[in-house]
This record gives sequence, C-alpha cells and structure tokens, in this order.
Amino acid sequence: MKQLTSLSIGVNEIGVEGGKFISEIKQLTSLDISDNQIGVEGAKLISEMKQLTSLNIFKNGIGVEGAKLISEMKQLTSLDISGNLIYDEGVKSISEMKQLTSLDISKNEIGVEGAKLISGMKQLTSLNISKNEISDEGAKLISEMKQLTSLTIYKSGIDDKGAKYLSEIKQLTSLDISSNPMGVEGAKFISEMKQLTSLDISNNLIYDEGAEFISGMKQLTSLNISNNIILDEGAKLISEMKQLTSLDICYNEIGDEGAKFISGMKQLTSLYVYANRISDEAKLLTSLNEFYI
Repeated sequence: MKQLTSLSIGVNEIGVEGGKFISEIKQLTSLDISDNQIGVEGAKLISEMKQLTSLNIFKNGIGVEGAKLISEMKQLTSLDISGNLIYDEGVKSISEMKQLTSLDISKNEIGVEGAKLISGMKQLTSLNISKNEISDEGAKLISEMKQLTSLTIYKSGIDDKGAKYLSEIKQLTSLDISSNPMGVEGAKFISEMKQLTSLDISNNLIYDEGAEFISGMKQLTSLNISNNIILDEGAKLISEMKQLTSLDICYNEIGDEGAKFISGMKQLTSLYVYANRISDEAKLLTSLNEFYI
C-alpha cells in the first residue's frame, strides 16, 4: 500500500512484530498505533520513521526508555504519548521536542517537576496533561504557557487556587478543567476567561452560585456543566446563555421548573439533560423527552 500517508491501527494486539511491519511503511506521515503493547522495542522501531509528523502511541508500555527514543523524532509536530507511565524522568526527554505544537501526555504519573518541564515548551498550542497529580503548584507552572489555545487538565488535583492561576492564560479558547476539587470560587475565576468558546467544568462542586458566574460567559458556544449539584435556579441562569449551541447539564438536581427554562434554549443543536429530577410529564410538555437517550 505505497499510497498510504495516514494509518490508524490502534487496539489490534500487533505487538513488536506488527510494529516492525508498520515501521517499514516509509511514506506515512500520520500514525495511530495506540494500545498495542509494542513496548520499548516497538518504540525503537517507530522512532526510526523520520517522515512522521503526527504520532499516537498511547498505552503501549514504552516507559521512560521508550519516551527517550520517541523524543528523537525531531520532525513530529503532534504527539500523543499518554498512558505509558513515563514519569517525570520521561517528561525530561519529551520536553526537548521543541518542534511539537500539540502534546497529549495525560495519565503518566507526572508530578510538579514534570509540569515544570512541560511549561518550558513554549511552542505548544494544545496540551493535555490530565490524570496527573500536578496540583495547584503544577497549575501555576502551566499558566505560564501564554501561547496555549487549548488545555485539557481534568482530574489533576486542582482546586480554587489552581483555577485562579489557569484563568490567567488569556489566549485559551478551549478549556477542560473537569473532575477537580474546585468549588464556587474556582468557577468565579474561570468565568473571567472571556475569550473561551468551549468549557468543560463538569464533575466539580460549583452549585447554583457557580452556575451564576459561568452564565456570564457570553462568548461560550459549548458548555459541559454536568454533575455539579445544580438546581432549578442554576438551570434558569444557564438558560439565559443564548449563544450556546452545545450544552451538557446532566447528572444535576434539575426538576420540572428547571426543565422549562432549558427547553426554551431553541438555539441548541446538542443537549444532554438526562439523570436529573425531571418528571416524565415535564419531559413531554417541554419536548425534552427526545434528549433522553
């Protein structure tokens, strides 16, 4: 298949032997070889594919040594090396890839030291550092990356203080800060990010008070505010965001009154409202039953 330039062959149990065959397809520029357990030996084979500009090597058990091999691929601009347990030591190698503009390094047991190394990658515009316990201290370091436009940092041990640091990244247009121990004060800081168009603040504890702050973000077109103990009053506030086209407000405590407010958002093209306290009758009356799937 000499014409192939892009290949996705994830989750196929190809192992090292399969990695060897893949590495011989010299015209590939984009490769997804995720979840194949190719290990360090396989990483070495892939690292020799000098024509690649995009690589997804998620969940392949390559560890620190494999990260070092991948870091030698100086032509890459996009890299997903998540779920490989590379630790801070492996991050040291990856941080030397100064040509990268997009990096997913989530789920790698990275701490504050790793966050510090990543913060030095000033060419990155997109970063996913989720599922690493970098805490508020790590968030402060990441906030120094003034060139970022997209940041995914869910489940990273960030509370209100960390939210304040992240709110200082003024050029961000997309932020996922879900599943962190963040409350109302954190929501207030995030609401000051007037340039955001996409926000995922789900699985926090912002309540109706936090929803009021978020409702003031008039530039948002996509919002995930699920699982935040939001009641009818919060639903009313969110329903006033007339610019939203996508809303996920499921797993809250919204009742029939809140359903009426949400049903008035006629501009929505995508809505998730399941797992609330809306009666079957209200679902029918408000036409929200079609969103219960």
